Amino acid sequence: MKPALVATDLDGTFLGAGGRAHRGNLRAARELARAGVELVIATGRPRRWLDQLAPLEDVDPIVIASNGASIGRLATLEPERLHPIDPALVEEFAEGLPRHLDVSFAVEFPLEWGREPDYPAPHLSHDGVVASLGELLDAGPVIKLLAHTRLADTEALAEVALEAAGEGMTCTFSWSDRFGTVELSAPGVSKGTALAEVISSLGLDPADCVAFGDMPNDLEMLRLVGQPFIMAGSHPSMFDHGFTVIGHHHEGAVGEVLRRLVG
Repeated sequence: MKPALVATDLDGTFLGAGGRAHRGNLRAARELARAGVELVIATGRPRRWLDQLAPLEDVDPIVIASNGASIGRLATLEPERLHPIDPALVEEFAEGLPRHLDVSFAVEFPLEWGREPDYPAPHLSHDGVVASLGELLDAGPVIKLLAHTRLADTEALAEVALEAAGEGMTCTFSWSDRFGTVELSAPGVSKGTALAEVISSLGLDPADCVAFGDMPNDLEMLRLVGQPFIMAGSHPSMFDHGFTVIGHHHEGAVGEVLRRLVG
């Protein structure tokens, strides 16, 4: 049955090799638009880092960015909805982390970002604001916090960060590395809660929707919909939930499934 809405993660899912948009997936996205199916891009990336979606500007999908903290159409400069983090919760979280991990922080603002001097800045288009965490929290609404260490891998840092965050913030990660980085949002904010907002605003039933993902930050989104799919190269923890496993992102597996669904 043709879905009412399709939501897909970007990195490791909709994007192909080298983080470039896969041609087959782009074609499938256009087929969705012609069939009247709403497309949602749900990513941990901020809105300022979506150049790979330029070929879909005329399709104008809904973009859930920063792990659910920002929601708005791709072609619109300003997001329509934001879920900022209480600065006091960030300070409490930072104080609760073990000092021996030597954690540094970065923050996402609605359209900009900032980092502490020790926080690495790879693969980003410009340096952003460089300041202390306290100064960054004073600079504007923070919609996502990133915590990084070179002294523990991602899974180890995530375990510690989850305990430090408690009920105060949502903690997840969207890639694994020997140098750990975790991402934190306001309490209850995730790709899943943001997608639920979108689905409700469109008057749709989650059971009639499809989602694709590959990492723990996709989990709530996948649990929400009637047809959840994960990639063959997903994080090992994602295979424990009974989701349908499809091919690899670099093979355009998302597009192949979409063409079957709308064909």
